[in-house]
Amino acid sequence: MNLLLLHGFTSHPLLTLGPLPGVLREAGFAVSQPALPGHGTRPEDLLGVRWQDWLSAAREAYAALPEPRGVVGLSMGALLAAHLAVEMPTQALVALAPALALRSPLAPLAPLLAWFIPRFPGPDSIRDPELKKANPNYPYFPTRSVLELLALMRKTPEVLPRVRAPALVVEAGRDQVVKGVRRYYELLGSAKKDYLVFPESGHDLLLDRDRERVAQAVRDWLIANSNHLR
Repeated sequence: MNLLLLHGFTSHPLLTLGPLPGVLREAGFAVSQPALPGHGTRPEDLLGVRWQDWLSAAREAYAALPEPRGVVGLSMGALLAAHLAVEMPTQALVALAPALALRSPLAPLAPLLAWFIPRFPGPDSIRDPELKKANPNYPYFPTRSVLELLALMRKTPEVLPRVRAPALVVEAGRDQVVKGVRRYYELLGSAKKDYLVFPESGHDLLLDRDRERVAQAVRDWLIANSNHLR
């Protein structure tokens, strides 16, 4: 199976998914890791990027993959993954800590804050203090750019019931960044769907203390649910 791997908001397109790409390649999957607009360069490049631009880039990368194909998304990437699974033939959907809502009490005030506070520090997405020091993601983000993420969050619930692909949803037990992971799972229209929780992981599951276990769990689920297609 050919897999599209989608990173999250402010995430590094190649490093945020930790050991997962390598683990999947070793298992025989072909892996594509596109950089979504505004990512992999500098935080200011997020300014002027619309959520439709992220979806368009993901759509183009996914359409280029031969079938059979599946999509794996982290956080914001999990929202985009659901849209792709509805639009195009998809044999598997993996949603890692899908960002259906933000935990920050300031999130509803983002449109107002964007006028007064130009940028915010990156979220506390890794619980392990040593691993946190090597966080490869943007250290801050323009406040205006989070408005696009919020718009994508509002758009996604209407898409989830139309997903038909087998799905795995993974929750980070110590996630301090997003909420609504269980709601994402419950809204999925997939007849075959599974739910895993890693109790000690922060939002960036593949950069935290259980990163190897998370990668192996995703690999094992994909093998179990796509063996007849590979």
